Amino acid sequence: MRMAARSLTDSLRFELSGSERPKLSRLLWRTVVINQLIALPVALVMTAVDSGLVEKLMIATIYSQTIGILCTLASWATLEWLDRFTGGMRRSVLTAQYFFCGALGAEIARRLCPMVFGRTFDSGPPIVSWAIGATIALIVGFVLMTVRHLRERVVSTELEALQARINPHFLFNTLNSIAALIREDPPRAEAMTLRLSALFRYTLEAPRRGLVTLEEESSIVDGYLAIEQERLAERLTYTVDIDDTLLMLRLPPLTLQPLAENAIKHGIADSVNGGKIVVRGWRDGSIVHLTVENTTEGDRHHPGTGEGLDNVRRRLRATFGREAGVTLHQSSGKTTAHLSLPMRGRT
Repeated sequence: MRMAARSLTDSLRFELSGSERPKLSRLLWRTVVINQLIALPVALVMTAVDSGLVEKLMIATIYSQTIGILCTLASWATLEWLDRFTGGMRRSVLTAQYFFCGALGAEIARRLCPMVFGRTFDSGPPIVSWAIGATIALIVGFVLMTVRHLRERVVSTELEALQARINPHFLFNTLNSIAALIREDPPRAEAMTLRLSALFRYTLEAPRRGLVTLEEESSIVDGYLAIEQERLAERLTYTVDIDDTLLMLRLPPLTLQPLAENAIKHGIADSVNGGKIVVRGWRDGSIVHLTVENTTEGDRHHPGTGEGLDNVRRRLRATFGREAGVTLHQSSGKTTAHLSLPMRGRT
């Protein structure tokens, strides 16, 4: 799946899917902390073989920090280049990169130690140092890659659950509307059928697609609302207004569509006079805002379970981290679902 474009450093919130580079200072700070956590048990093992905990901790720290920081800088510098590869090729390239950085980092550390401990310091044969450094880098890389894979599976499972929950009444009602239009207005019936086909093809392929562009997602939402407009006639009007600069933003599929469906199901459909749905997208600094607003306050007696909204929230958090958020507001006769996420993940 294309969500595998997120690299083995994903657990550090380091995206390798064509996204903007994270702040190097924050990335290095996290790397230093993790490197030191690795150095401590290594020093304890070394001390068990030969006494001198402080000295062994200093040696382990030099090696761990040198190898870890070099791997991080290499990944950060090659961000856009790595995005050219997919699947197994990306994993192979990342593995080779970590292997090389581990060996190079070990060599740098081997030359630094005599400067700290004096010329009498013996680091052993260079090839042993290189092998240890490369092995450590590969082990850490494997752990991070496993974490990323497990997170991907969670996101995929949640997406499949959301996919299974798409309202079956929508399908039945749409098919009935198409049947009624076949004799009255064949071109409209054909257009409605094509929109329905595109929507369900998108839905069925979603778990395999990974991240999609906001342009694709907004197009599907537009098609979905067009179908509902055919069914509800004058009871529904809608607009989709998303800043052109955001169209290449990448996000999980079925992010906006469930919110539009909720707006119809719990708002417009239950209102005698109907209403209007407005889908908007704009950028405020480094944060992207997406809203789905309907001009009703929803059905207060049957407000829904909130599972769809929570599913979208969890998938955005899994993709973008704590910077992403989903809220629901009801005021002044309107209900607004508001998504916020960092401006990254562009193709």
